Amino acid sequence: MFVFKETEHPDGGAPRTFAFTDVDILPRGYDELAKAKLHAAVTIPLEMFNGRIVDTDVEGVDLSKYAHITATLESPFTAKAIGLVRGGWLPSALAATREHAVVLPDRNIVSEIAGRFENGRKTGREPDFLDLFASEPVRINPLLFAMEGNSRTLPDPASAQAQLEEAVAKIGSALPKAELMIGPMSLTGLLGLIEDTGPGLARKQVFLRGMAPTLAAPVARAQIDRRWSEVLAAADANAVPRSSLVVLAVLSTLVNPGKCAAKKLLKFHAGYGDTDAYNALCDLRSLDILLHCLAFYPDHDTQLCTADRNLALFWTGLQATNIARDGQGIRYTMTPHEALLPGAYGERWAEAVNRS
Repeated sequence: MFVFKETEHPDGGAPRTFAFTDVDILPRGYDELAKAKLHAAVTIPLEMFNGRIVDTDVEGVDLSKYAHITATLESPFTAKAIGLVRGGWLPSALAATREHAVVLPDRNIVSEIAGRFENGRKTGREPDFLDLFASEPVRINPLLFAMEGNSRTLPDPASAQAQLEEAVAKIGSALPKAELMIGPMSLTGLLGLIEDTGPGLARKQVFLRGMAPTLAAPVARAQIDRRWSEVLAAADANAVPRSSLVVLAVLSTLVNPGKCAAKKLLKFHAGYGDTDAYNALCDLRSLDILLHCLAFYPDHDTQLCTADRNLALFWTGLQATNIARDGQGIRYTMTPHEALLPGAYGERWAEAVNRS
């Protein structure tokens, strides 16, 4: 339940109060995330709609109507845990207000949960939106923790099972009210996903290792056109789709002379190897999994919960829309933000994808 109370009545009377539930909160975009100070008390615009009014001290309000509220959220909470959702991002708890919402925490969030709570009680860390999960039966799927593993390489079946059990134990101990989305077929599904994504991940590792030597340092403007063609040729040679997130990330790294989210995700450097590529691809794969969840289970309000600001910036920069199931696969439209592909590079990328 949300309670909205005016700081002052516009006509000078007592501030009015509305309580409402089942609310939709408009996700925020790239620019607001880039400016947000997530490790301090958060202040962001808040647009809430379709809320069902359950209580108010305002006479004559029809409780059958829906609440639509535009305000500024000034919170004492930090938002280190960012909820990546359809349409953008929100602080973690605000991205899981619906009954059927599902949280996909990555490894750093599972560690944060384990350190922040003990049997549902906070352990003294500074207040964060993540704290609101302690009092709610939030639904959590520990898939990403187990898929990534702890060895910087694709986990074998025994390791995957151990990692799944570790995630369940950590989350269950920290948040006993949480509903862990684990069943008899969870391990089978996890192993199937690892097996299915393994060959593609291996090809992308080869692709990234090949790109690293030429992109570890900023590329001179005069060389960008040639390098752009080299990136596309390397993707084609390794059977990595031009429309994939990893190709977009590499092209974003190429055309941005300064720091950008893609550069910080890929972390190219001299001596870049398989483990470096694996770490970057796990982050990008988590976004692919989020896209599939949004397409296949549109009523579940899935969020990818992460503390990785660069991953969050990359997601919001994709500006993915029209996410939907397409047979056994998915389809969506990406319109990369200027921060990912500045100037005419966005159109150039779209043309390259269409030609493939």
